[in-house]
Amino acid sequence: MEFGFLLYFLIVFVFGGLLLLALTVYFVREFIVCKDRHTWSERTRRSKVVLVVSSLLTVGLVFIPLHIMWVTRVSAIPGIYKAQGVWGTATLMMKQDGTFEETWHFLNEYNGKAEGDGSTRGQWHEGGRDWLTRNITIEHFASLAEYDRNHAEGSRNVIVMGYGGVTAIDVNSGANITFFK
Repeated sequence: MEFGFLLYFLIVFVFGGLLLLALTVYFVREFIVCKDRHTWSERTRRSKVVLVVSSLLTVGLVFIPLHIMWVTRVSAIPGIYKAQGVWGTATLMMKQDGTFEETWHFLNEYNGKAEGDGSTRGQWHEGGRDWLTRNITIEHFASLAEYDRNHAEGSRNVIVMGYGGVTAIDVNSGANITFFK
């Protein structure tokens, strides 16, 4: 997992989850437990500011997972994705009709010289959803990891993620190969 995704996960989900829990406790106390609460005109300026800021934070924290679910829906998958690393570069074109085209340009990881180009075509289909990610199966996918390049093209279960508002397809987390839209 890249450092950016790790930092995003830590800030948004851990800190955001704790903040959302605290805001929920505040709203439960404010609107359910307190029977003798003041009307809006009777509240102090500080109390109004706390209520408005808390409401905005709650809406913002609820928006984040909804946005992630939106960018990982099946109709958002088609598009052009790019991946790069010390191994080279690759492009993955996911099409609406359930097909894909994969092209790559390999580099020697030690001296940066070209080692070969290639391309393949295949099919992809939806394989269900976890809470914030989508699972898809890619058939006839050529592996990009150096240790796996000589194997025949095959079927691969991959994860579509939407962290940071960018749709990403994680094809080989062990080799840190992720395509970004």
